[in-house]
Amino acid sequence: MNELKKFTKEGNLYVMKRQYGFGLIVVLGMIAFTIGGIYYKNNAVIGIFGVLAVICFISIWQEGFSIDLDRKEFRIKNGLVNKPLLIPIADFLHFEVVKVRHNFITTNVCLNLYYRKDNKEKCTGIAQGFTARSMQNLINEINEILDEHSRKI
Repeated sequence: MNELKKFTKEGNLYVMKRQYGFGLIVVLGMIAFTIGGIYYKNNAVIGIFGVLAVICFISIWQEGFSIDLDRKEFRIKNGLVNKPLLIPIADFLHFEVVKVRHNFITTNVCLNLYYRKDNKEKCTGIAQGFTARSMQNLINEINEILDEHSRKI
């Protein structure tokens, strides 16, 4: 197996490294509005954007994706309030890369994981970024981890 760039290996547990890029830009934008509120002495803007910046930063810090090969499951933690989602590898269907474009400029690229639960197809997000290439590299590493594991069985 090649050296992993997006994951750290802890035994048979592969944990995706934190991705701060997209989330930190949102947090920095909110902090900029908070500073603007301080400059113009607008308490409503200071309060709203200050609190939102802190909540978004905590949410980014708690996000995570891991592959546990001992339990044969994906563990996905999205958002601040949601419980971790445990998806058996056997229920995994496919990945989807979604690009959001405004006036020919890509503003966001999301990597979604599709799985089957209760005979229904469900979807959850794994990662966000600015380029489809970074999401494709992430998919390639996940497939490499799963292929390496399937060869050992």
